[in-house]
Amino acid sequence: MDDDSEINDDEFFDYDHKFFDRSPFPDECQNEVVGIESFYLCFTRRYSACPVFFMGSLHEACQEAFSSPVIKEHRPVLVYIHNDKKIIIEYLLENYIVWPWDITFESNRNRLIQIWEEMFSIQFLDILSVKSCPMLIGIMRRSAGEKGWSLISEYEFKLLFKDNTLIRIQEKSGRETFLRELIIFKEECDDNEQLLSSDFITKTGLCLDIILDIAKYLTLNDAVKTFSDKILILLRKYKTKVHISYSSDTFIKMILRKIDPEQIVSLRLNPIRLRSMILSPLLNFTNVISLILLDLQTMNQIKACEAYFPNLTSLSLWTNNEIDFNIFSRELNQLRSSIRRFEIRCAEIRCTHSFIYHSNKAYTPNLTIENFLFDVSHATLPSINDCLEHYKSCFLTTTIDLIKYMANIRYVHLIINKWNFKQLLHFKEWTRLVNECRQLKKITLKVMGNIEQDQELIEDIVKIQKDLYNVRQSIKFQVIFV
Repeated sequence: MDDDSEINDDEFFDYDHKFFDRSPFPDECQNEVVGIESFYLCFTRRYSACPVFFMGSLHEACQEAFSSPVIKEHRPVLVYIHNDKKIIIEYLLENYIVWPWDITFESNRNRLIQIWEEMFSIQFLDILSVKSCPMLIGIMRRSAGEKGWSLISEYEFKLLFKDNTLIRIQEKSGRETFLRELIIFKEECDDNEQLLSSDFITKTGLCLDIILDIAKYLTLNDAVKTFSDKILILLRKYKTKVHISYSSDTFIKMILRKIDPEQIVSLRLNPIRLRSMILSPLLNFTNVISLILLDLQTMNQIKACEAYFPNLTSLSLWTNNEIDFNIFSRELNQLRSSIRRFEIRCAEIRCTHSFIYHSNKAYTPNLTIENFLFDVSHATLPSINDCLEHYKSCFLTTTIDLIKYMANIRYVHLIINKWNFKQLLHFKEWTRLVNECRQLKKITLKVMGNIEQDQELIEDIVKIQKDLYNVRQSIKFQVIFV
């Protein structure tokens, strides 16, 4: 029989049906200890065995679970809600304290609702439905920095299992999957206890929201350096989307032990180093939508990397090498059709006008890129003397020659330093771009470094805005100085 087949009560125990004539809990049970003792005796008679149930109130069970001065001895509480028409027989691991309750009688269901409100100051509505049984609820100590209802309770709860369905994965429970869910919740509880014992959040001097917000703007590598590896526990708990830099196989293996691979949505790596890396971990990152490639050598390296990420929508190329836009113009249509955003950040640009065939060569355009960002704020730009055709702005002409092959481009964002900014103020080139790209909506120039008030500069910007407006009234041309 398949080890992961759906749990079946009759498969494990040959019980005497005469004991079903008696409910595990007495009706209108107000004493929790009496009810649990009755439940234990009934369960033992039916199956000749029974999990170790905690003989006390739910509040006492929680105190017992987390009272040990030894953090490793702390255990989560598991609430087992029973209805006599359905019985779960999978025994629980030794590292849980199990607190059972039966709601066959409406009076006991109401009593459980009362207990829940006393513990958590909130009504757990699923308890009202007997159809949801059997049900398992995990309880751990309230997380540091937790918001909401749990602020008024020392504990927090999480529904793990109801009506033979595992809540986290929304699948029917089999023996292996059920055990896996118990292990996962135990690990979450252990992580939470580590955070509480180290007082991690208090030591940072920041509130939880601020820590998580900061982490969003850092690579996971930098977040670990900034906050220590304790940050991984918080990111996993709150299912925060993260960006990682593939620095080494050792680091990635550590991350995969502590972070759900589905949380990783952005990845930075060097395609040259892929040959020396263990590539199998990349297969775990199926939710990556943004890919940054460092020091790209050939366009074939893009194709090799794309194969690992089926949901890719953003591609960014960072390099300290010289960029040849003639090659990009030729290969743009080879990018995966799902890519909507394309970025290039480089340190040097080659004048493509030195190639005689360039002016007579037409390439197949890319039809899917909608957003293009080009960062040359640290780049050396070709001058008029470097350009074979002696264009006033070799750089701008070269850039627009590339963008025009993005047939459905909507947004263009250029980042440049103040020393090279004037090379972008040639209205004929911008007019050419607007005429070539009929879907273009907005052009943004971001200038790095303060520029003194320059009336001529302002007039040039205004002229470009007016000229583009005359070509198409909906187009926006924006210059930002930072």
